[in-house]
This record gives sequence, C-alpha cells and structure tokens, in this order.
Amino acid sequence: MDVFVSLQAKIEQLRDNVGKTPLDLIERADGNSIYAKLEYFNPLSHSVKDRPAVWMIHGAISRGEIRRGDEIFIEASSGNLGVAYGEIGRRLGLGVHIIVPSVCGETTIARIQRTGAFCERSPDGFCPRGERDGARAKAKDAWLTNPGRYKWLNQYSNEDNPRAHEEATGPEIWNQTRGSVTTAVIGTGTGGSIVGISRFLKMSGPEVEIVAVTPEEGHHIHGVRSIDETDSVPIIQENKRLVDRWVEIGDAEAFEATKTLWSMGYPVGTSSGLNHAASRRIAKEEAGRVIVTLFPDSWLNSFKTMQEYLTMGKMVRRDFTRTTIDRC
Repeated sequence: MDVFVSLQAKIEQLRDNVGKTPLDLIERADGNSIYAKLEYFNPLSHSVKDRPAVWMIHGAISRGEIRRGDEIFIEASSGNLGVAYGEIGRRLGLGVHIIVPSVCGETTIARIQRTGAFCERSPDGFCPRGERDGARAKAKDAWLTNPGRYKWLNQYSNEDNPRAHEEATGPEIWNQTRGSVTTAVIGTGTGGSIVGISRFLKMSGPEVEIVAVTPEEGHHIHGVRSIDETDSVPIIQENKRLVDRWVEIGDAEAFEATKTLWSMGYPVGTSSGLNHAASRRIAKEEAGRVIVTLFPDSWLNSFKTMQEYLTMGKMVRRDFTRTTIDRC
C-alpha cells in the first residue's frame, strides 16, 4: 500500500477513536448543576490533548504536507501533548521529537519516552528570535535550521488545535446537555480548547457565557498558563473576543479542589481542580445555571506534586527559576 494512503487510513481511524468522552454531573451547588467532561478517557495520553494532536497531524497528512513517512514531528510540550504525539507516531510509524520545559518532571518525561519518542529538556535562557518560551523556541530553532528533517506543527498557533474542539468537544457538550449549557468554564493553556469550544457554543447558543480560568503567577499547576503567560500564546491573543470573563484561581484552592475530586473517585490532575474550583466559585453568584467544565487529564503528571501537598499540607516551594513553562 502507498505510504501516504496508509497514513491517511491510520490517522482517520485514530480520529474516530478520540473524543466522545463522558459528561458527568459532579455536583449540584447553590441551585446550579456542575458537569465535567472526563477527558482522561481519551485513549492516547489520557488527556484532552489527544484531540488537537490527532487533528493537527490529520490536517498535515490531509493537506499532503506529510507524504513520505520519514519526517520527524518536533513539538514543544509540557507533557500530555508530547505523550499523544508519541503514541500517534508509534502507531503511524512516524518519528517524534518532544522538547519539554526545563522544570518538567521525570514522570512526564518517562511517559513521553515510553511511547518511543525522543524527549529532551530545553536549556534555561534558550530564547532566540525574540521568543518567550524556551521549549517552543528550541523546537522552532531546530525546524528552521533543518526544515527537511523536521515537521513543526506548532500547537500554539495551529488552527487545527481549536478546530478539534470546534468540531468535536463543543458539539459533544451541546448534545450531552441537550443544549441547556449556560456557562462553560475552561482553563487556559494553548487556548485551543477554550477558543474552539467557544466558537461552537456561541454559534449554537449565543447567550452561553465563556469563562477562562487561569492560575496565579508562579503556579505549580500542570498544563495551564497564568494571565501574563497567555500573552505569548497567539491562539488566545487573537481570539480574546470569544472569552466573556477571566477567573484566577490560586494554587491552594486548586489543590484542595483536586483533593476533593480524588475523594469523590475522580483520578484527575491539578488542572481539573483548577477548573472545578472556578466552577464552584461561579456557582455561588446566582442559581439556575448549567455549568460545564473540563477535567483535562488524569493524575499521572500531577500525582507526585499532589502527594507532596497532601503530606506537607501546603505546596512545597522549590527553588524554581522558571514557572510551569520555561519563561525567558
């Protein structure tokens, strides 16, 4: 079989298998219903990142940008997208090279490496060409210096990232709530989920309120960015009109919410605690809302940090020279 045809068939099958995650009623609070999409049911990385990873690679293959099968996908990731990329690469027979921030944990790196992907940390201060994120800068630099070897899809500005959520996650939320959703509470990372979900929900129900959730500056929450950090993310900056308001949640509140979710039987990461804490705060404002949020991933990347929190009763403040992304 022709390599290109084979790649198309395999990525189509993967796209069919991603998504369709459960929507659980988490609690009824202050006269409101709080639901969560359990994204850890996705099959590749057990996270929401399966969606953009598959959509971006599917888009590249469909446009004929990937034909030979010998290109190496290079991408900057703090974890889950790197795992999803690695799994896709393994199943399609494509090379994957993941650049992670210098503060990335050993558990996350091991998860990426187990897929067969090559994983390396970006050095502190590596920010050529005016970039603010060291891992992203290193991925871009490798691609610019050797474009024949590397394929860089750049999740931070790739339109297939929000398209994954506009075409799949948003419709799933609308259908699973039978169009009754009034408020969507979404954390900010690359911006793909909040932008894509907002596009669909505002088209289907213009009165749906979109709330962006950000952690506090200097946070320890995996996979999300503070309001200042989002300045370097094109998808967010170019689509701010789709966000009705912003809510900031501190580490302590997010970690306590994560602990509560664990006790309820949800094996989630700290970004889920962040979203749940924001949802509960919004529920206190007025009754009658149907609030939908995302539980973006499982506890695989956050377990060690949460164990420290549970043991010490507070966040362990390490001597970080960077926050959760490798800032320059």
